[in-house]
Amino acid sequence: MLWFCSHGVQVPLLLSSPVFLPSQLLSRFFDKPGNATFAFLQNLTRKLTRSLFMERFNLSLLTLLSLAGNLFVGEIPPEIGNLTQLRILDLSSNSLTGKIPTQIGNLTKLEVLNLGNNFLSGSLSETHFTKFQSLTTLDVSNNSLSGNIPPGIKNLISLTDLYIGINRFSGLLPPEIGPLPSWIGKWNQIESVLLSSNRLSGKIPPEVGNCSMLNHISLGNNMLVGQIPRELCNADSIMEVDLDSNFLSGTIQDTFLMCRNLTQLVLVDNQIVGSIPDYLAELPLMVLDLDSNNFTGFIPLSLWNSTTLMEFSAANNLLEGPLPKEIGNVVTLERLVLSNNQLRGTIPKEIGNLTSLSVLSLNLNFLQGIIPSELGLCTSLTTLDLGHNRLGGMIPEEFGDLAQLQCLVLAHNELSGPIPFKPSSYFRQVSIPDSSFVQHHGVFDLSYNKLSGTIPEELGNCVVVVDLVISNNRLSGEIPVSLSRLKNLTTLDLSGNLLRGKIPAEFGNSLRLQGLYLGNNELTGSIPPGLGGLNSLVKLNLTSNKLTGSIPVSFGNLNELTHLDLSSNGLEGELPSSLSSIVNLVGLYVQENRFSGQIDELFLSSLAWRIETLNLSMNSFAGELPRSLGNLSYLTYLDLHGNMFEGEIPSELGNLMQLEYFDVSGNRLSGLIPDRICALTNLFYLNLAENRLEGSIPSRGICQNLSKIYIAGNKDLCGSIMGLNCQIRSFGRKTFLFSSWVLGGIVVGSVLLTVVVALALIKWGIRSSRQNDDEDVDESKLNSGTFGYIPPEYGQSWRSTTRGDVYSFGVILLELVTGKEPTGPDFKDIEGGNLVGWVSQKYNKGQSVDILDPNVLSADSKQAMLKVVKIAIACLSDNPANRPTMLKVLKSLKEIKNE
Repeated sequence: MLWFCSHGVQVPLLLSSPVFLPSQLLSRFFDKPGNATFAFLQNLTRKLTRSLFMERFNLSLLTLLSLAGNLFVGEIPPEIGNLTQLRILDLSSNSLTGKIPTQIGNLTKLEVLNLGNNFLSGSLSETHFTKFQSLTTLDVSNNSLSGNIPPGIKNLISLTDLYIGINRFSGLLPPEIGPLPSWIGKWNQIESVLLSSNRLSGKIPPEVGNCSMLNHISLGNNMLVGQIPRELCNADSIMEVDLDSNFLSGTIQDTFLMCRNLTQLVLVDNQIVGSIPDYLAELPLMVLDLDSNNFTGFIPLSLWNSTTLMEFSAANNLLEGPLPKEIGNVVTLERLVLSNNQLRGTIPKEIGNLTSLSVLSLNLNFLQGIIPSELGLCTSLTTLDLGHNRLGGMIPEEFGDLAQLQCLVLAHNELSGPIPFKPSSYFRQVSIPDSSFVQHHGVFDLSYNKLSGTIPEELGNCVVVVDLVISNNRLSGEIPVSLSRLKNLTTLDLSGNLLRGKIPAEFGNSLRLQGLYLGNNELTGSIPPGLGGLNSLVKLNLTSNKLTGSIPVSFGNLNELTHLDLSSNGLEGELPSSLSSIVNLVGLYVQENRFSGQIDELFLSSLAWRIETLNLSMNSFAGELPRSLGNLSYLTYLDLHGNMFEGEIPSELGNLMQLEYFDVSGNRLSGLIPDRICALTNLFYLNLAENRLEGSIPSRGICQNLSKIYIAGNKDLCGSIMGLNCQIRSFGRKTFLFSSWVLGGIVVGSVLLTVVVALALIKWGIRSSRQNDDEDVDESKLNSGTFGYIPPEYGQSWRSTTRGDVYSFGVILLELVTGKEPTGPDFKDIEGGNLVGWVSQKYNKGQSVDILDPNVLSADSKQAMLKVVKIAIACLSDNPANRPTMLKVLKSLKEIKNE
């Protein structure tokens, strides 16, 4: 609609939207200079240019220009300053950009200037305000204006409404105009001040009370500090106070006591302390929002007797005490949010009186008892959140009468019994009369309870459900096919139950699904190939079921998928190479299945992968590790243990600069440990145990840190971390040679036990039954990485001591007389989990004979072996001071030899 007014006669011109305004069309109305005094344009969509409105036409008599609510773009032309008769200029709600022209300050007769809801930038200058003596309304809110508020704003003495919120203004209020009260004190007619969503700092000064006509002040979302001045209520007319999202502190014990007309008080997200004062119940409050502060104590009983209160929210505080039965008195209440406090006791049945209640959230408290069935009388409820409490009993069937319910959260309680399945009307009403209070549309969350029985087929009729979460209960039976009819479903979480049967193939039609979680159930059968058609799917979790078959090739079409967890099932076959097409994949978990074959093809085209976690462990994968694994530059977790990989570890894995966890234990890998892997700076866990690796362990990075590397079971490895010089690779049955023996980098020294000492044992055939005469000793048995030889005090300090050397020698003696490894699965149930713990347990029970290696035990050797055990026990004392010296140990062994 386009209106022109000339000499008191209004002429309407109807135009469709959008429309182009050619100069010929406008010239029909503006061809005579000075004719028009009024122009109002609405629902137009074209570019605002200088030539169109300012240069071509003379509008010198124009008093009102309103172009609000269009889609005009571009800058405000400076020629607008020629419209000197303008009293109202409204360019709000367009897409104007650039700075506000200084020429706008020439419009000395302006009474209303509205530039709000655009994309204007730059700062407000002094010239904008010097001559605006008649301005009553200034609105530049919701733009991108920045800088300080100019002192010239003090000259707007006729101002009644100021809206500069939602910009990027910063700093303190202008010192030239004094504190805020002096500034607005000059505007004795001002009614509204909106300064929200800027970067204003400092305190709210008490002189704000000078604004005697003030009825609405909004200073939210700034950086204001200090206490709220009680002088704010000097203005009897004040009705709305919004101070949310600042750093205001102190109490409000008498701050708003004199605000007798206050209807809205919003103090959300500050640092206010103390209790909620009783006097608030005497005010005509309709909205009381105290969320995210540090309020303590009980909620005033008198507040529940309010006859005006419609919204009361005090979530995220430290409130305590019970909910009284008087809660049923505040029948005007539409929104009650008290989540994340310390409320206790039961939910009173009187709450059923609140028939206007739309939102009830008591989440994260300590409420107990049953859920009152009277809640079913609150037929206006759109959101009901009682999650994270201690509520028990059954879910009331009366909930089925809540026709407007759009959000139901009962998660993390102790509810039992079945999910009510009587015919219900909730989650079916697509639109409700007033949905402004609905917190989360379509959430149905009963997770983490003790619910039993089957999933009702009727849930498939709740067409409004978006997130259906009933995980971690005791539900049984099959997954209802009816759930696939929920066309708005984006999340389905049935994990952690006792569900059986197959995954319904019909879920392939749930095209809006973003998260499908069916893990930790007893599902059988194969994975439906149709799931590969869920183009919006982000997370798929089928872990810990009894699924069989292979991974559908169609999964390669899941372009949005970030997490795929198929672990702990009975899946088999090869991993389809199409998985490498899932370019957004972050986590792939297929461990503990029966997958086989090689994985070369999977990573050939993986350069685009952003994968961070890859777990292929505990399968039957074979072949060499692909060098292309080194292309996965985002990888932080790589677990390939428990397979049949062979060949060398690719040095290209040294490219994985983000890698933190790497496990290839229990494979058939051979060759050297790549030096580049040891140099990875983020790697904190490296497990290479139980392979066929050989050669020197690199002397750098994690490979020299006993607490982070595991290399047991690689008999051909050597190096300082193992205590073995790579030039001395074995010792025979007649000599123990420990040359430059290092425990975690601590040099113990050189000890040569000659044939004389060794024969003290060999005389009776005491030798390791694990070693033949011509066999090399398995150096990994001396691998300090297993901690089998390390004295307990080294856990507190790695400082080498001679008493620590004695402890390690005692372990070797036990190996010889028991025929057992220093660590291993034989000791998993033993305190300490090692040979020392097992021997100590037997020895203390007087069962020393059970310790001895039966392969070499004889009547002749028994006593000598028991004496060696006694020496070893002395060497292994937890108190280093009680251990014998090495000289005393050698003397004792010689004595055994000479007997």
